[in-house]
Amino acid sequence: MLPSLWPGGAEMQLAHLLQSLPQDEYCCELVTLFSVPYKNALSERLGQANFPWTDLGIAPALDQPMGALHAARNLVQARRRLARHIAQTQPDVVYSRLWYAGVAVGSLNRRQLGFVHVANEETSLYGQADRGRAKRWLRRWVVRQADRWVAPTQGLYDQFVHQGAPGQRGRVIYNATPLPPPITRPQPGSLLRVAAMGRLVPDKGFERLLHIARRLRDAQVKFRIDVAGEGPDRTALEQRARALGLQEQVRFIGYVADPLAFLQERDVFVLTSHAEGFANVLVEAMACGLPTVAFDIEFGPRELVRHEETGYLVPDGDLDTFAGILQALAEQPQRGLTLGQAGRTRAEQVFSIPTMTAAFGALFTEAARPPMRSEGVRHVWNSRHRL
Repeated sequence: MLPSLWPGGAEMQLAHLLQSLPQDEYCCELVTLFSVPYKNALSERLGQANFPWTDLGIAPALDQPMGALHAARNLVQARRRLARHIAQTQPDVVYSRLWYAGVAVGSLNRRQLGFVHVANEETSLYGQADRGRAKRWLRRWVVRQADRWVAPTQGLYDQFVHQGAPGQRGRVIYNATPLPPPITRPQPGSLLRVAAMGRLVPDKGFERLLHIARRLRDAQVKFRIDVAGEGPDRTALEQRARALGLQEQVRFIGYVADPLAFLQERDVFVLTSHAEGFANVLVEAMACGLPTVAFDIEFGPRELVRHEETGYLVPDGDLDTFAGILQALAEQPQRGLTLGQAGRTRAEQVFSIPTMTAAFGALFTEAARPPMRSEGVRHVWNSRHRL
């Protein structure tokens, strides 16, 4: 279950998972609530793979938060259509990703419909994207009521347990990334090519990246920062870059269909977010052999990046140190290549899609006990009722 197929990290992770589960053990279907008004790389990829996908078409998907009244009105319709679809298809497990899908699934009568709910939490409770008491309460509720729940980092798991989530029903499963074929990276030139990537929203901290860029320019470092991604803050960020005189050094290039190819053409990846749940882009950069520089925020970077081995962790908000590290990498390009090679090895060992898929497969099988129902046998199991 997803709210929509609007391209994003959670959506890509779910696509990786569903397409990797063994077809002789798991029969999977993707269900979305809201319709994206145009085809994108993710929907085309699922179509090419002939993957079962049902869009309930509650309303058009929005590239911005829904108002409370709009969200509540859509939820009523979503519950009705989703309950009908579950009654028809009779899944053993319904796995929801992103909190709105979790609310739609968790509010259904699992005893009557005969499924178990596995919920996946994504980000810190105190990020700017999902701020507000109502959203925080709903996100905690989704995790507390689920039969099993998943967080992508230990730090995020600990935060939800501290807020009352049942720790014994939770699991930490790292997100994963495709591993592109290893390439021999060319020696960096005189221009340091910096990559940044993510939705252009306040949580991602791109305004901090602009101030880091100004420090590099003032230090006469030769560099160019390319920011891949779209979002509601793009116009404001471009205006801010021009106001700082950085239009030649910082480019906002929009959505990229192949993020791994984009990363492989750069020398270093930077993450300036205020808050994350995992930071998929860090793992993607490591898989591409790039050194990574990230603020040491909650949550994600400290569990992904090994400081001074695969990249650097910078005290949150320390713009001068962040800029100094990039200047050092510009002056010592071989150091960046060494860090990138170590990052690629870590991605292969810890963040591969087969590793993630095996962990989720075991969780789904455990959650569906008693064993997956066979013809003529009906099982019901949730946190309140076992039959």
